[in-house]
Amino acid sequence: MATPCKRGRGAVRFRSSSRSRKLHMTHLQANVPQPAPQGDNEALKHHLLKMLVTDLMPLSTVKDAGFRAFTRALNPTVDLPSSVAWVRAELLSVHEGIKSEVKEMLQSVPEVALTAEMWTHPSEGAYLTASCHFIDKYWKRRSLVLETAHLGAQRDAAKVVDLLLKLSSRWGIAEKVKVVVSNMMGKGSMTESCEAKGWAHVRCFVCTLDVAFCEALALLDAWACRARQLLKKCRSVVRFFQHDRDAQRQLRANQETLQLSPLRLVQASEDTWLDVCTMLQRLSEQRNAINMVLIQRVRADLWLNDEDAAKIDAIVAAFQPLKDAVKEMDSDGYECISNIIPLVTKMQKSMARLAEEGNEVARAMAEVFTRHLGHAGDNRWMTLSTALDPRFKNILWFDSRAQTIEHKLQTELKAVSPSRGSEHSGAQSPEITEILNEYKSTSTMLPNQNPLDFWRLPRRLKKLSFVALKYLTVVSTVVPLRRAFNQEVSRRLHYNRCHLEPENVNLMLFLNGHWSIESSDSSD
Repeated sequence: MATPCKRGRGAVRFRSSSRSRKLHMTHLQANVPQPAPQGDNEALKHHLLKMLVTDLMPLSTVKDAGFRAFTRALNPTVDLPSSVAWVRAELLSVHEGIKSEVKEMLQSVPEVALTAEMWTHPSEGAYLTASCHFIDKYWKRRSLVLETAHLGAQRDAAKVVDLLLKLSSRWGIAEKVKVVVSNMMGKGSMTESCEAKGWAHVRCFVCTLDVAFCEALALLDAWACRARQLLKKCRSVVRFFQHDRDAQRQLRANQETLQLSPLRLVQASEDTWLDVCTMLQRLSEQRNAINMVLIQRVRADLWLNDEDAAKIDAIVAAFQPLKDAVKEMDSDGYECISNIIPLVTKMQKSMARLAEEGNEVARAMAEVFTRHLGHAGDNRWMTLSTALDPRFKNILWFDSRAQTIEHKLQTELKAVSPSRGSEHSGAQSPEITEILNEYKSTSTMLPNQNPLDFWRLPRRLKKLSFVALKYLTVVSTVVPLRRAFNQEVSRRLHYNRCHLEPENVNLMLFLNGHWSIESSDSSD
């Protein structure tokens, strides 16, 4: 009896082991990587390209072991390409498609403004990124990257303008361009070179502020205020804390003791007003906590004494009108040059008031800013764009320049072609007078409203809207405002584009401006 019993137990154990084996095999089969559907593979490759373009990553990223391990961890079944040649070929295909679409789009645009941003690669020299700006038929501002050209050591204004002329011809917009906005600081006059080709030139507003600031520093040194010496000392203070971890810990402890915000110090890498302003403001706020560390570390050479503090506070106060101007340029994209005259007027008044109160920094900045921006009212593009901006029109229509502005607008209205609503070679003077009087009598818009909304609505000012289109097309900065006034965004972009392969810079910056995750989510 015992033997069958043992056989029975053995049979039971065998049956149990067989069932476990089958379950185990089923589990293994369920976890064996299955080939991804072809559609999924193509979609993921598409998203890989978009990631590289959006974040301006070198194409060689696809070969990195860490990147490939990460993608396998996300989905082991995906076979992403590791060939840089494949990625570049795909991106070139996308580039050609978008380029054709942009060229076709620009054929129907009546007015185009160019921006030329010069930027420097640490080893390759200068590059020039050209973008075009226009207002579409729905009165929406559009800004498109066209090309990025390698200049190397050549920064001659005449050569840059020749390059822009050839570029605009390739894109079919040479006859539509009237104005070039640039941050050019190289050899020769950009204004003279543009005028020689029949274009007007406007210097980027942000660039102008930085140039004026550097000249103000030189003027302060000439007045024996030793501003540059102070900035050098402030940079040394920040550098000391950045390179000494113990000092950083002591600073954080002092901030807590003094109930100060736990903010880190910021280094001004360049002599730009925004960089310097941020550095000095942080030093002013954290001065007591900083000096407590310097006493403990016996660094009398870095001690911020009362004289230093007074100068820092004077510089920060003189910067306040510029910071207020930045707040009014509250946009992620581009803004028209129509806001420059109102902003300059406010800055001049604020700086004059500070100078009267004894702020020498404000006096120097007011003197330099008047030299660079005080004659903005004499610039036809700035004055007429301001006059045709419903937010600011009363600034110019009711001052000493009103008669000159009205005469210029009469000339512009007479030049409106017959195809744009006039049966004769030009509108009659009584009609022009009526149009301008009606525009002057309209209510002004609020500063935070979009001036293009005014011209989008159907009204009896149709002929004047063609003139407005021409002048409101011109933008005030060579880069979007989110970059112009955000140091972190600007530095990150510059770092990324400087790490692209030189042969891919033009390709990647073009696609980054047209084919990013943000602009394509809705279509996917």
